[in-house]
Amino acid sequence: MNDRDVRRYERATRVQTFGNQNAADFAVGAKAIAHFATLDDLIQQVDQAKADQNPSRVSKASLLDALQLDLKNIARTARSVEFNENGFAAPYRLPDNPAEIALIAHADAVLGRLEDQPADSAAVKTAKAALRTKFVAYELPADFVTALRADRKAVADANQLNQSEVQDGVENTRLIGELLTQINDEITQLDAIMYNKYTRHPEKLRAWQSASHLERAPQRAKKPAPAPAPTPA
Repeated sequence: MNDRDVRRYERATRVQTFGNQNAADFAVGAKAIAHFATLDDLIQQVDQAKADQNPSRVSKASLLDALQLDLKNIARTARSVEFNENGFAAPYRLPDNPAEIALIAHADAVLGRLEDQPADSAAVKTAKAALRTKFVAYELPADFVTALRADRKAVADANQLNQSEVQDGVENTRLIGELLTQINDEITQLDAIMYNKYTRHPEKLRAWQSASHLERAPQRAKKPAPAPAPTPA
């Protein structure tokens, strides 16, 4: 599994542990018990698939999840901006078609609106900076466009790598991505239950938040700028 899949898998096992430790809080037949049981089965299937996975291949499901999360955050923020600017949210609205090609096309369109391009004039770059500021005002990270570009590039890199790799282990790689997506759905269902269950039990709610939190990839340190060349005597 790649780093993103590992983080998703580790979150699943943390949630599994939380469920085991707090099973007594739920009545027999409760929805939470059913979701935890499904989670246990999915984790077991992932473990079985990992044994036969080709480690050189990349599961795109987790990469597309990260890209979609970026675009969801941008779309949600745009809807808030639209309260004061009619029509602002339309270019950022997620496509109805959830297919990869539609998601990639939408990401490229959003990047085209927000990301500076070498051919942009000074006026266009100023306008894009003003647009980005509107999103940052709603607490999106200052580098949210950079993060979107990185996640878009990760999908492109995965496509290129997977096309050049041998086909051994393809089915298991795809299966792991699908299973991790199903696990994500189970955790989303559990999230609503846990917030309702533990609203008046802050310690357990914090434990759930810690278990179910999905870490982002660590930011790479920027390379220092090269020293200027010495001036000839």
